[in-house]
Formats: sequence, structure tokens, C-alpha cells
Amino acid sequence: MGKARRGRTGRPGVEWFSTTNPDGSVSERKFPLPRSLANVKRGFSEQKRADAKGWARKQLAQTRNRKYRPSEKQKPDPTVARSNKRLASRFYQMKTGHCLTGQYLAWTTRRPDATCWWCQYSIQTREHLFKNCPQWKSQQKTLWTTVLEETKKLPGPARGRVHTSIAELLADERCSQAVLQFLATTDVGRTSGPPVAEDEEDAASEASGWEARDKAERGWERREEEERLEAV
Repeated sequence: MGKARRGRTGRPGVEWFSTTNPDGSVSERKFPLPRSLANVKRGFSEQKRADAKGWARKQLAQTRNRKYRPSEKQKPDPTVARSNKRLASRFYQMKTGHCLTGQYLAWTTRRPDATCWWCQYSIQTREHLFKNCPQWKSQQKTLWTTVLEETKKLPGPARGRVHTSIAELLADERCSQAVLQFLATTDVGRTSGPPVAEDEEDAASEASGWEARDKAERGWERREEEERLEAV
């Protein structure tokens, strides 16, 4: 009977299996390892990013147009990248403005108006939630105290509560840890508010989809963690 051997190939996620036959010849075949759905999705994202960079380089070489030149900073904020996946997702939603605020949900017709569902202020914006909403008064004080202390320690302008816009706050990597702590201790960007009346359910259905996706991501995280523990 032939002798069998098994091992990893140079390609990630692929193993080889070889058998030495009685006549001395070797039969070998390769097969992919089982992968989780999250791992497959990450592979597609990485490939898409690599294809986009290659296309931009090609266009830059052909046209010499500077708009195809990639930005100098390609890597994401390391503080946010090391944080919990769901927390990082809320951070980037807040940064882009496509987030669970009354203003954005009203603009997308997912809520009937932009009223703050915590204090009934007329427009619930990022500025309102990070600076003025009384629901998160103590967390706001901690946020801005920490931001001012950290930005004074490091090179760059100091960031105070009065003269700093939320866009500037979220773009400054020196403030990332304080912002993540604020999001972790509040429901800002986590909920789309209380249920609306029956005749407005359709407008709010897409907002509830955000929460459904959040639950799905938590399930993927748990499954990935279980797989890592099984592999150890």
C-alpha cells in the first residue's frame, strides 16, 4: 500500500495531498481548505481593492492624469482598525455621515422627520449628538475633555468643544480613541429610534435593516472566533 503525506502549499487556503505508489511514482493533488462566509467575503474585498489599484495605475500610466494617483495614506486609522468590528463600523458611518441620525434617516425617508428621539430637539445631527444632546451630557463632557488633553500632547492644533467641527473631530487620528470610547458608552449611531406609527412602517423598514445587518455581523464574528479556537 502507498505512503500518504499531507501539508500546506505556498498559496493561502490550499493544502496538498500526495501518495507514494508501490512502484515508486508519486500521485499528488491540491484542494482548498474549508472557509467561513466572512473569510470568503474578505477575500473578495481584498481582490476588488487590488484590482482597483491596478486599474488606477494603468490609467495613470496611459493618461498622466493626476486624479488617478492614489492618496499617500492608504492604510486606515490604526486605532479604529484595532477596535471591535461593530464599533469601527459605527465610527466610519459617523465619519461619512451615512449613519443612524435623525437628519440622515429623514433625508433618506426612513423616518418621517429629523427630530431627536432622545430630547425632541428639532434636528438630530452629528453635532447635536456629540455636543448638545442632554441624553449623553456626561459622556460628551468626558469626550471633549479627553480630546483637548490628547491633542495638546501631540503635534497639531488643539481640539476644543466650541471651535471643532464633528468632521474635524472624526478626521483627526489623535481623537479616535476618545470617539470610540464615546460610541461604546452611548447608543449614538446604534439605534434608529423608537418604532414609528403603522402608516410609516415602510419608511422605517430600511432603518431596521441596519440593525439586522449589525446582528448578522455579530453572528459572523462569533463563528470566526469559534473556528479560531477549534484550530488551536
